[in-house]
Amino acid sequence: MKHFNNKNLVYKIVSLSIILCLVFFVIPEMAWARPGGGHSYSGGNSGGGGGGDDIAGLLIYLLLSLPPEISIPLVIIIIVLYWLSKRRKSGNAQTISSVPTYQNKSSELHQIEAKIERLKISDPNFSRVLFLDFITSIYYKYYSNFSKKEFKDLKPFLSENLFQSSIKVAPYSRSINEIVIGNINLESIFENNAYLSITADINSNYTLNMGGRNTRFILTERWTFNRKKGLVSKGPEQMRDLKCPNCGAASNFSDTGQCAYCDTFIESGEMQWMVEQINILSQETFTNQGLGYYAQEVGTDYPTIVQPAINVYINQFVSNHLLSDWNSYWTNFTDNIAVRYFNEIYKSWSNLQWGKVRHLLADRLYDSYNFWIENYKKNEIYNRLEKINIQRIDMAAVEVDQYYESFTVRIFASCLDYTETTSGKLIGGSKSQPRLFSEYWTFIRRTGVEKKESEFSLNNCPNCGAPADKMGQAAVCEYCSTKISNGDFSWILARIVQDEEYTG
Repeated sequence: MKHFNNKNLVYKIVSLSIILCLVFFVIPEMAWARPGGGHSYSGGNSGGGGGGDDIAGLLIYLLLSLPPEISIPLVIIIIVLYWLSKRRKSGNAQTISSVPTYQNKSSELHQIEAKIERLKISDPNFSRVLFLDFITSIYYKYYSNFSKKEFKDLKPFLSENLFQSSIKVAPYSRSINEIVIGNINLESIFENNAYLSITADINSNYTLNMGGRNTRFILTERWTFNRKKGLVSKGPEQMRDLKCPNCGAASNFSDTGQCAYCDTFIESGEMQWMVEQINILSQETFTNQGLGYYAQEVGTDYPTIVQPAINVYINQFVSNHLLSDWNSYWTNFTDNIAVRYFNEIYKSWSNLQWGKVRHLLADRLYDSYNFWIENYKKNEIYNRLEKINIQRIDMAAVEVDQYYESFTVRIFASCLDYTETTSGKLIGGSKSQPRLFSEYWTFIRRTGVEKKESEFSLNNCPNCGAPADKMGQAAVCEYCSTKISNGDFSWILARIVQDEEYTG
């Protein structure tokens, strides 16, 4: 028996070593989008994963989560592989860029948009905005309940294999919190005779507590969602939060998937989307050391990626709102929404006063950027964005569905972009040389809202007109008790994507 166990141990170590070889020598490094002001998404070097801090985090994780007879040999192997990997990279005089070309991005956008339009024919209730809300909701609950008894409430929304494997790898000494989603991209849509599948790449970060030690990770994950073919999408209430697909009650299920309210056994994917599979594409440990780091702008000179057949969607928008002239509306939108939001949001970012624009931001965007604001405050530094000059705004995409309409615009601008301490010491950027950049901003609002853009006030609740000074984290107006960040009353900003990351 001892001989068998030793053979098993050797087999595990050799297998994991092979996987690590692939990680170090085959998988390319990934670039991250900046959180604001020209930084990378991770707040550090724009080169992405593979740095020394990532290796340290991995070593700590292995030592804490695996028995010594496995973890110690693996740690030795990782150190050797890391050293060899660095030697190989430093010896390469020629590098090959893995950044997708404009042509590749445009082609991928055409394919995704065409499939979404076909999906809307069979499922007129499908809304990209609501589907992204559903992804956000299940992502938060999957990780925040990972080692808790409430994890059972996810049973109807996870494949059986994923549910069972998640339970097995989630020891009760392990917890995940401070979850922030940066960006979600729909990568593929597949359909056969039995089911519909959508794959999404999720950029996020969270804090893992294991054995009393906190480690913050930055990840890119690929989640695959499946559901039975022929279903019609649920409405906003059931897509924004996980509820029983049968009765609509709050998620409260037994270990077998039976709803506590309607007693229905919910089979995964039969009535609502379920997560079929989760793959981690990239993972690194987060460090505050990069908050003053500035990466070279990439993509500002790229052509604007324009939605295929955009004029068809513009005409649909014009018809829905009985507009007499699109050009006049476009001018009104850019002047009163895009430009004003841009200036106000960047001003609040510079002054670390993110709460002042809470009513202008969708929940996911607010939470994502608020994470960086809190890190700036904690480290007593400011990322200043001054003398902002918007040079032009391009229309990139228009989308109208049963529940939402959205505009994606590309904003070309320049500003002084630098990071300094509270005492005024410069630690990154320039106080004299303007930085040229462009970003894709997506605005959304509920279908049917007719309030004129020129009547919108940046400083007042769009529902009751009271001062927008008491919104709180949840964006609920204290004066009228109404949630503002769903776009039910006016345009809100839902997404900011850098040029090199935008794919539509």
